[in-house]
Amino acid sequence: MALAYAELAAGEGGGPTRGAVAVEEAREAVTTALALDPGLGEAHSVLALLRCIHDFDWAGAEQEFKLALELSPGSADIYDHYGWLCAALERYDEALALVKRAQELDPLVHRADVATTLIRAGRYDEALESALRCIEFEPEYARGRSTLGWAYLKQGRVGEGLAELEQAVALAPGNTLFLAQLGEAYGLAGRLGEARAVLQQLEELSRQRYVSPYHMAYVYTGLGEPERALDLLERAFEERAGSLYGVKGSFLFTSLRSHPRFEALLGKINLA
Repeated sequence: MALAYAELAAGEGGGPTRGAVAVEEAREAVTTALALDPGLGEAHSVLALLRCIHDFDWAGAEQEFKLALELSPGSADIYDHYGWLCAALERYDEALALVKRAQELDPLVHRADVATTLIRAGRYDEALESALRCIEFEPEYARGRSTLGWAYLKQGRVGEGLAELEQAVALAPGNTLFLAQLGEAYGLAGRLGEARAVLQQLEELSRQRYVSPYHMAYVYTGLGEPERALDLLERAFEERAGSLYGVKGSFLFTSLRSHPRFEALLGKINLA
């Protein structure tokens, strides 16, 4: 339960759960888990993940991850989540070693993470190969399709990239993560009308359920509206929404990196 809520808090679901609510549920569940078994490595890993995604306590999170691996060295989830932290800190060689080890232990665990980390590291050819293997293994895996789409886009293969992102949305209707990323890609491709149509969909959804401001920021970034995107990223910080912990090296916010407000945001999450 703690792990499921922690992953929702990290923005993995793309659904209507507020990050703060998911964090509270995760903390309650992990406290119970540790009361039952203080030596449970997976529970210490959840503590580490919460310190990373909510508290932005990078040193404390890493200490917990190391303890978690000592206690449960065969846990794929621990390796994978430790990889998230290293990627957030732009320690890509370490991140790749960790997420690859996770896949060796369990090929089903977060199976697009190797490709995603390779994109973050700017290793687009390798990312494409990894993403293609991912969807060959499971053609209807929405995250795999989305990751493949960005691998194509980073290589300038716009048509193929957009087609994969559209497929991700079709496979996971209602998931605002994939929808917003498609909106960003439309904007970057100059298809502004379609990007604004996606934005309108997200705004309509937000009147019915929670939509992460982190996801909305994707679309404004693609539309070339950095101030509006940064307004939403700052709101995401206040709400601890989405995958804000990974914003520093995100390939989805590349155009914002030199903006003073972006640099100030990194300061707030101890990544300046």
